[in-house]
Amino acid sequence: MLVEKRMQKIMDKLVRSIQVETDILDINGVIVASSDKSRIGETNFIVKGFVEEEDKAIFIDDNRTFMKFTVDKTLVYFISMEGTNRVVRNYCLLMVSLMESYLKNMLQKLDKEEVMRRILLNQLGELELQEVVRDYKLDLGLPRCVYIIRTVGMEADNVYHMLLKAFPRNHGDILVLVDSMTVSLVKAVPKELDEDDLTQLASAMDESIQNETSNKPYIGIGKVKENLFQLQESYDEATKAIEVGKIYNTSNRVYMYSTLLLERFLYEVPVNLCETYSKLLFTKEYKKLLSDEMIRTINNFFENSLNLSETARQLFIHRNTLVYRLDKVQRIMGLDLRNFHDAVTFKIMMMLMDRYAWEA
Repeated sequence: MLVEKRMQKIMDKLVRSIQVETDILDINGVIVASSDKSRIGETNFIVKGFVEEEDKAIFIDDNRTFMKFTVDKTLVYFISMEGTNRVVRNYCLLMVSLMESYLKNMLQKLDKEEVMRRILLNQLGELELQEVVRDYKLDLGLPRCVYIIRTVGMEADNVYHMLLKAFPRNHGDILVLVDSMTVSLVKAVPKELDEDDLTQLASAMDESIQNETSNKPYIGIGKVKENLFQLQESYDEATKAIEVGKIYNTSNRVYMYSTLLLERFLYEVPVNLCETYSKLLFTKEYKKLLSDEMIRTINNFFENSLNLSETARQLFIHRNTLVYRLDKVQRIMGLDLRNFHDAVTFKIMMMLMDRYAWEA
């Protein structure tokens, strides 16, 4: 958690001067920062009995001095120092005061975009999240989804400033510069918007980015979430949509998580299993059969729901030519693509091959 990382940085500076073994524990007694970093993650349940004590309450246990303090009124922590004399108590008071002051200022300096970035990256604990929701008057129950705009190079800053024109800060949607290659749009989703509308918006962003920056981004769209506390899930879904879509849908650069059900399932198949099935398609005879023209024919046939006439029309070939090509596949591979079961089998095998080729 961000606050605890900051605590560790403060401790690293102070402990060098005071030379006293020091830990900071959360409300559950887990050590979250320490002068001895190997101790982080250990638990001391003694503090649970003092949760209700007032701030800066001091208690002694096992030759250690403990003091309770809070960050921004809601985050409860305990400092623990080796020793029980007056000097150690004063050190506790000093460090607690510095922690409270520094961390309060840190939280107050965040702008709404930075708050949203930390929500998306899961860098705020539950209590911190509740605090910033209240301070920044964020609507908890507003339906939202997350778009991830991933650039090929270090172009995210250009894309971010370009998109600010379309999504100004005062219009409800929140645009976030996540890192040098990633921009995220937290989109408020009214009831009248459906998945097609969300996809069209992504396509419009893609076109605008290409026209103004010459960058060809990948765009992932997470599911709509009804609660702000679930927004990080939508961010992860948008990220996963790009990872999966780049493998299985190379002709497109806009991917919606909810429409990639089969692709997501096959993405979870172990690579070694993908390799096993891929080798069935890497035989010399199969390679010769599955030329670019044949793959284009088969993909078009699938896109037209196994309709011979419509596929032939779109490919500008005679229906008999299409039948001849499909007969050739059946003769060599033993799969009649006019049969739904065989068509699905072929499709899955090709997708497993794509996954293996991507990982190889």
